[in-house]
Amino acid sequence: MRRIPSSLLFGIFVLMLVVSALSSLGVVTVRQSFPQEDGRLVLSALNGPVDVLRDSYGVPNIYADNAEDLFAAQGYVHAQDRFFEMDFRRHVTSGRLAELFGPSEVETDAYIRTLGWRRVAEQELSLLSPSTRRYLDAYAAGVNAYLQSRTTAELSLEYSVLGITGPDYTPEPWTAADSVAWLKAMAWDLSSNRRQETELALMTTRVGASRAAQLFPPYDLEKFDPIVTRGAVVDGKFDPRASAGSQRTAPAGADTAHLRGADRALRAAAKAGDAIPDLLGDQALGAEVGSNSYVVSGRRTASGKPLLSNDPHLATSIPSISAQVGLHCRVVNSDCPFEVSGFSFAGMPGVIIGQNQKIAWGFTTSYLDVQDLYLEEVRDNTVRVGSNYQPLVTRTEEIKVAGEDQPRSLTVRESRHGPLLSDVDDQLRLMGERSKKPGQSGYAVALSWVALTPSRTMDSLFGLDKAQNFSQFRAAAKLLAAPSQNLVYADVEGNIGYQLPGALPQRGKGNGLLPSPGWDPAYDWKGLVDFNELPYVYNPPSGYIVTANQPIVSARYPIKLGSDYSYGWRSQEIIDRLEAAPPLTLDNAENVFYDDTIRFAADLTPRLLKIKVTDPWIKEGQQTLVGWDYSASADSNAAAYFNVVFHNILKLTFRDQLPEELWPTGGDRWFAVVASMLDQPTSSWWDDITTPQVETRDDILLAAMTQARKELTSLMARDTGAWQWGRLHRLTLVHQTLGKSGIPAVEALFNRGDYEVGGGPAVVDALAYDDRLGYRVTHGPTMRMIVDLADRDGSRWINQSGVSGHAFHRNYDDQTELWASNRMIPFVVGRAKVDAAAQHRLELVPG
Repeated sequence: MRRIPSSLLFGIFVLMLVVSALSSLGVVTVRQSFPQEDGRLVLSALNGPVDVLRDSYGVPNIYADNAEDLFAAQGYVHAQDRFFEMDFRRHVTSGRLAELFGPSEVETDAYIRTLGWRRVAEQELSLLSPSTRRYLDAYAAGVNAYLQSRTTAELSLEYSVLGITGPDYTPEPWTAADSVAWLKAMAWDLSSNRRQETELALMTTRVGASRAAQLFPPYDLEKFDPIVTRGAVVDGKFDPRASAGSQRTAPAGADTAHLRGADRALRAAAKAGDAIPDLLGDQALGAEVGSNSYVVSGRRTASGKPLLSNDPHLATSIPSISAQVGLHCRVVNSDCPFEVSGFSFAGMPGVIIGQNQKIAWGFTTSYLDVQDLYLEEVRDNTVRVGSNYQPLVTRTEEIKVAGEDQPRSLTVRESRHGPLLSDVDDQLRLMGERSKKPGQSGYAVALSWVALTPSRTMDSLFGLDKAQNFSQFRAAAKLLAAPSQNLVYADVEGNIGYQLPGALPQRGKGNGLLPSPGWDPAYDWKGLVDFNELPYVYNPPSGYIVTANQPIVSARYPIKLGSDYSYGWRSQEIIDRLEAAPPLTLDNAENVFYDDTIRFAADLTPRLLKIKVTDPWIKEGQQTLVGWDYSASADSNAAAYFNVVFHNILKLTFRDQLPEELWPTGGDRWFAVVASMLDQPTSSWWDDITTPQVETRDDILLAAMTQARKELTSLMARDTGAWQWGRLHRLTLVHQTLGKSGIPAVEALFNRGDYEVGGGPAVVDALAYDDRLGYRVTHGPTMRMIVDLADRDGSRWINQSGVSGHAFHRNYDDQTELWASNRMIPFVVGRAKVDAAAQHRLELVPG
């Protein structure tokens, strides 16, 4: 989020002075939002009694006699722990942040209203099954029961801080649409191809198509394995045993001349990614953010039963994006079919990733290409289709702004391809209008995106929670439209599997890499790819399945799935470890999470060591790489030197030839770019165009090592033995709204930690950072989970922060130290073990 308004900052500052002067009042203000965890409470939303048992980490296990009571209690518990987070999220997804934070958030609201997340969520409600609607409504009733029991100040400390500058704020009742709308935010953050299209288009206009293509190198499927190593579409269905076919080729999209003409509109559309908060992850970093999952069959484990591992990597934050929970029907039957535990999202009922009594499953982002940009030729309020012009669809949105009496009006325009993103930047659009002659067409940019079509994804999530075998698991996956995920599976019978779900466009003429000419109907989508054609795996001969955002299938698969994958360093490291491992135990399975090997370093380090360095002081830095095992541990001086050298390679090689908004972010793709250039010592990219001479590869590598030596000496020490990667690569969990207020005292209230950590981009322990901003961690595993199908109570998990969203509550960050130091806690699900671990017992009764 951007910095909050100065008037609000002044109010916060006044509050801090008051709280500092009256410490007892401060304690009361902080503690008044803490939830009741013991005793008995009456809930009008219930039909029967519900038990909520919490362990020392505050993880709630909920027991009920019917499904509606189960989800009503989950709504109540989520509101107890994290209502401010839920309220903030629904203001984001409905484009209403300006109501809370004032004029600074009008731009964000305008983009989200243009996309229409909330409108689509409301349309989806009518598509959902009757049971899903009951569960959503019960969840909302539970949330509202909690809201009715407390004043706003008693809901969360954030309201006490934010409420001092204006009239009291009373949250409105929770609704089913509030829960469904969160799926749109998930789909937006986990569908990054729109940004890649824009970036490639803008690079093409600046350096030409062939040089731009060098910055998006192809995937090496000879060196790195895809997820699905065999199979083909046969008679309209994917057959995992068939020989692979061949993929069709298609033109990329609009030509360079049209892209140059639409440069202003493309830059305006690109601002959507910057204006909308990164709720799950920064899309500028793409697949290098990193998520991992693998499942291993019993013939590769010590227990003889499968192990399933998952650690989705998203934006680091406090509270964590994930919230642990157990949902238990006291008697599991058709009326109450849930016995499921795992990680949930506050604001949504059910479990997203976890295990039930028969199966376990995990997610990683599939990076399906489900977004296409279209260049539109617009004249007044019409858009060109072929040789004719058709009216644009328009609607007016009213944006309420805190501190303003009248709402602001926004006119949203849509072509047949979708909303015009470039319209939002009014100033830029008007500049384009002024440059036109009367009656002459101008360019706009429309977004086609599968998530803007109502779907049944919420039905899918409940289906996964109930699934008892692979057939039911695939049936639930079939309903998951957006965001598409790689789903891994294991069951107590010993089976393992993988399924790719998601709504995938069936393109006409284009391939989705560049914006398409919207006036040519040949580039329109022709529908969606049939689910039966999407790849899956069941009990592969290898005995394992690994998904780490790498390509899904070989290049011979007939349908284009995606284009923004990880390049395979992470996935291949996991594969090689599983291949070399003795029968896998829970301990060595857990150790895979912490693998910090920089495989790309094996490509670059030998080149760096061959550079002739005459200055002894510079050579001391180079010598740290001698004998290095490519480990990025927090105490490694070689890892510190390597990462700083690579930062300077990117800086010296590309910043002189690319505009600032296209500077390298570092990580996975840029590793691949540099790797592809190492055998091209005279590539024009190596040349620094700001100098009179022509630089080559070795000139840049020497300059990068020189700069790295200076930088590390300045940041840490002259003695290279005192360098440590963790001293640069630090992690602070930042509160999403007040964590960047600009007032240190306020940030100290909500932010936690300054941890020295290892890992980095494109390694299994993917603690990523944005190379443009320094080495501080911005993304990491939101959680880690290992499920042992031989002993469900023997499983392990850990959260990035804690269950609670209340600053200073004992469960606010009680898992962070463990998470940062590579430790996990028991993941128990059976009633006996849950009872034994319970520290708090709350009975909810109807009334």
